[in-house]
Amino acid sequence: MSLTTILRRTALVLTALFVVGGLLFALGYAWEDMDLWPAVLVTAAVVLPVVGLTVLASRSPSLALKVLVAGVATFAVWAVVTIFVDVEAPTIPVIALVLALPIAVVGQRYATRAGELLMAVAAVPVVLLVLELLPGSRREGAPLRDLLGTSTGVVVIPLALLAAILLVAGATGRETPAPEQPSVQPPTPAARS
Repeated sequence: MSLTTILRRTALVLTALFVVGGLLFALGYAWEDMDLWPAVLVTAAVVLPVVGLTVLASRSPSLALKVLVAGVATFAVWAVVTIFVDVEAPTIPVIALVLALPIAVVGQRYATRAGELLMAVAAVPVVLLVLELLPGSRREGAPLRDLLGTSTGVVVIPLALLAAILLVAGATGRETPAPEQPSVQPPTPAARS
Protein backbone atom coordinates (compact mmCIF):
# COMPACT_ATOMS: atom_id res chain seq x y z
CA MET A 1 0.00 0.00 0.00
CA SER A 2 1.44 3.38 -0.99
CA LEU A 3 1.94 6.35 1.32
CA THR A 4 -0.68 8.28 -0.65
CA THR A 5 -3.31 5.58 -0.05
CA ILE A 6 -2.44 5.38 3.64
CA LEU A 7 -2.76 9.17 4.02
CA ARG A 8 -6.07 9.29 2.12
CA ARG A 9 -7.58 6.50 4.17
CA THR A 10 -6.25 7.95 7.41
CA ALA A 11 -7.82 11.31 6.57
CA LEU A 12 -11.14 9.60 5.78
CA VAL A 13 -11.24 7.53 8.98
CA LEU A 14 -10.20 10.43 11.23
CA THR A 15 -12.66 12.78 9.54
CA ALA A 16 -15.49 10.26 9.90
CA LEU A 17 -14.73 9.79 13.60
CA PHE A 18 -14.47 13.53 14.19
CA VAL A 19 -17.65 14.34 12.26
CA VAL A 20 -19.74 11.61 13.88
CA GLY A 21 -18.51 12.54 17.36
CA GLY A 22 -19.01 16.26 16.78
CA LEU A 23 -22.49 15.87 15.32
CA LEU A 24 -23.56 13.49 18.10
CA PHE A 25 -22.36 16.05 20.62
CA ALA A 26 -24.19 18.93 18.89
CA LEU A 27 -27.37 16.95 18.32
CA GLY A 28 -27.31 15.76 21.92
CA TYR A 29 -27.67 19.38 23.02
CA ALA A 30 -30.49 19.88 20.54
CA TRP A 31 -32.36 16.92 22.02
CA GLU A 32 -31.80 18.26 25.55
CA ASP A 33 -32.95 21.80 24.77
CA MET A 34 -35.83 21.20 22.34
CA ASP A 35 -39.16 19.46 22.30
CA LEU A 36 -39.47 16.21 20.37
CA TRP A 37 -40.53 17.42 16.91
CA PRO A 38 -38.15 20.37 16.64
CA ALA A 39 -35.30 18.07 17.72
CA VAL A 40 -36.33 15.51 15.09
CA LEU A 41 -36.41 18.22 12.42
CA VAL A 42 -32.99 19.58 13.42
CA THR A 43 -31.56 16.05 13.41
CA ALA A 44 -32.99 15.41 9.94
CA ALA A 45 -31.67 18.78 8.72
CA VAL A 46 -28.17 17.72 9.79
CA VAL A 47 -28.12 13.98 9.08
CA LEU A 48 -29.80 13.99 5.64
CA PRO A 49 -27.28 16.39 4.03
CA VAL A 50 -24.34 14.45 5.50
CA VAL A 51 -25.68 11.13 4.23
CA GLY A 52 -26.78 12.53 0.85
CA LEU A 53 -23.51 14.33 0.15
CA THR A 54 -21.45 11.36 1.34
CA VAL A 55 -23.34 8.94 -0.92
CA LEU A 56 -22.93 11.37 -3.84
CA ALA A 57 -19.21 11.67 -3.07
CA SER A 58 -18.75 7.91 -3.05
CA ARG A 59 -20.73 7.30 -6.25
CA SER A 60 -19.79 10.33 -8.34
CA PRO A 61 -16.71 12.11 -6.94
CA SER A 62 -16.40 14.55 -9.85
CA LEU A 63 -20.02 15.72 -9.52
CA ALA A 64 -19.73 15.78 -5.72
CA LEU A 65 -16.65 17.98 -6.02
CA LYS A 66 -18.69 20.59 -7.90
CA VAL A 67 -21.57 20.36 -5.43
CA LEU A 68 -19.17 20.67 -2.48
CA VAL A 69 -17.49 23.74 -4.00
CA ALA A 70 -20.95 25.34 -4.15
CA GLY A 71 -21.61 24.15 -0.59
CA VAL A 72 -18.39 25.70 0.73
CA ALA A 73 -19.19 28.98 -1.07
CA THR A 74 -22.69 28.99 0.47
CA PHE A 75 -21.13 28.23 3.86
CA ALA A 76 -18.86 31.27 3.48
CA VAL A 77 -21.83 33.49 2.60
CA TRP A 78 -23.77 32.16 5.61
CA ALA A 79 -20.79 32.88 7.87
CA VAL A 80 -20.79 36.51 6.71
CA VAL A 81 -24.55 36.73 7.31
CA THR A 82 -24.09 35.55 10.91
CA ILE A 83 -21.88 38.56 11.54
CA PHE A 84 -24.87 40.83 11.03
CA VAL A 85 -27.70 38.55 12.18
CA ASP A 86 -27.65 37.03 15.62
CA VAL A 87 -28.15 33.26 15.28
CA GLU A 88 -28.83 31.32 18.48
CA ALA A 89 -27.61 27.92 17.24
CA PRO A 90 -23.97 26.98 16.56
CA THR A 91 -24.58 26.73 12.81
CA ILE A 92 -21.00 27.47 11.70
CA PRO A 93 -19.37 24.44 13.38
CA VAL A 94 -22.28 22.15 12.47
CA ILE A 95 -22.20 23.15 8.79
CA ALA A 96 -18.42 22.69 8.79
CA LEU A 97 -18.89 19.15 10.12
CA VAL A 98 -21.64 18.41 7.59
CA LEU A 99 -19.30 19.37 4.73
CA ALA A 100 -16.19 17.67 6.11
CA LEU A 101 -17.15 14.00 5.69
CA PRO A 102 -18.21 14.18 2.02
CA ILE A 103 -15.08 16.21 1.28
CA ALA A 104 -12.94 13.46 2.85
CA VAL A 105 -14.76 10.86 0.73
CA VAL A 106 -14.02 12.90 -2.41
CA GLY A 107 -10.43 13.03 -1.16
CA GLN A 108 -10.10 9.32 -1.83
CA ARG A 109 -10.14 10.22 -5.51
CA TYR A 110 -9.06 13.89 -5.57
CA ALA A 111 -6.87 14.40 -2.49
CA THR A 112 -5.47 17.82 -3.37
CA ARG A 113 -8.81 19.34 -4.29
CA ALA A 114 -10.45 17.85 -1.22
CA GLY A 115 -7.63 19.14 0.97
CA GLU A 116 -8.10 22.63 -0.45
CA LEU A 117 -11.86 22.47 0.13
CA LEU A 118 -11.44 21.19 3.68
CA MET A 119 -8.89 23.93 4.36
CA ALA A 120 -11.42 26.47 3.07
CA VAL A 121 -14.06 25.01 5.40
CA ALA A 122 -11.61 25.40 8.30
CA ALA A 123 -10.64 28.92 7.16
CA VAL A 124 -14.19 30.29 7.03
CA PRO A 125 -14.70 30.12 10.81
CA VAL A 126 -11.20 31.54 11.41
CA VAL A 127 -11.97 34.51 9.16
CA LEU A 128 -15.28 34.91 10.98
CA LEU A 129 -13.50 34.86 14.35
CA VAL A 130 -10.97 37.45 13.16
CA LEU A 131 -13.78 39.68 11.87
CA GLU A 132 -15.37 39.48 15.30
CA LEU A 133 -12.20 41.02 16.77
CA LEU A 134 -12.64 44.16 14.68
CA PRO A 135 -13.99 47.32 16.31
CA GLY A 136 -17.77 47.59 16.08
CA SER A 137 -18.37 43.82 16.02
CA ARG A 138 -20.59 42.01 18.50
CA ARG A 139 -17.59 40.60 20.37
CA GLU A 140 -15.30 43.57 19.98
CA GLY A 141 -12.00 43.11 21.74
CA ALA A 142 -12.44 39.44 22.65
CA PRO A 143 -9.04 37.75 22.63
CA LEU A 144 -8.49 35.27 19.83
CA ARG A 145 -7.68 32.50 22.32
CA ASP A 146 -11.14 32.98 23.88
CA LEU A 147 -12.79 32.76 20.47
CA LEU A 148 -10.89 29.60 19.54
CA GLY A 149 -12.20 27.99 22.73
CA THR A 150 -15.76 28.14 21.41
CA SER A 151 -17.44 25.31 19.52
CA THR A 152 -16.34 26.99 16.30
CA GLY A 153 -12.73 27.04 17.40
CA VAL A 154 -12.85 23.42 18.50
CA VAL A 155 -13.89 22.41 14.97
CA VAL A 156 -11.33 24.56 13.12
CA ILE A 157 -8.06 23.02 14.30
CA PRO A 158 -8.90 19.35 13.62
CA LEU A 159 -10.35 20.21 10.20
CA ALA A 160 -7.20 22.13 9.29
CA LEU A 161 -5.06 19.14 10.34
CA LEU A 162 -7.22 16.75 8.34
CA ALA A 163 -6.99 19.09 5.34
CA ALA A 164 -3.21 19.06 5.70
CA ILE A 165 -3.20 15.24 5.59
CA LEU A 166 -5.19 15.32 2.33
CA LEU A 167 -2.89 17.98 0.88
CA VAL A 168 0.16 15.88 1.73
CA ALA A 169 -1.55 12.83 0.19
CA GLY A 170 -2.16 14.83 -2.98
CA ALA A 171 1.45 16.02 -3.05
CA THR A 172 2.93 12.55 -2.55
CA GLY A 173 0.91 10.84 -5.24
CA ARG A 174 -0.86 11.35 -8.49
CA GLU A 175 -4.49 12.36 -8.45
CA THR A 176 -6.63 9.53 -9.70
CA PRO A 177 -8.01 10.59 -13.05
CA ALA A 178 -11.68 10.25 -13.78
CA PRO A 179 -12.43 7.13 -15.79
CA GLU A 180 -12.46 7.69 -19.50
CA GLN A 181 -15.87 7.62 -21.12
CA PRO A 182 -15.86 5.34 -24.16
CA SER A 183 -16.58 7.40 -27.19
CA VAL A 184 -18.83 6.05 -29.87
CA GLN A 185 -17.24 6.68 -33.24
CA PRO A 186 -19.31 6.41 -36.39
CA PRO A 187 -17.95 3.68 -38.63
CA THR A 188 -15.56 4.90 -41.28
CA PRO A 189 -15.97 3.84 -44.89
CA ALA A 190 -12.96 1.51 -44.54
CA ALA A 191 -14.47 -0.16 -41.48
CA ARG A 192 -17.81 -0.80 -43.26
CA SER A 193 -16.30 -2.87 -46.02
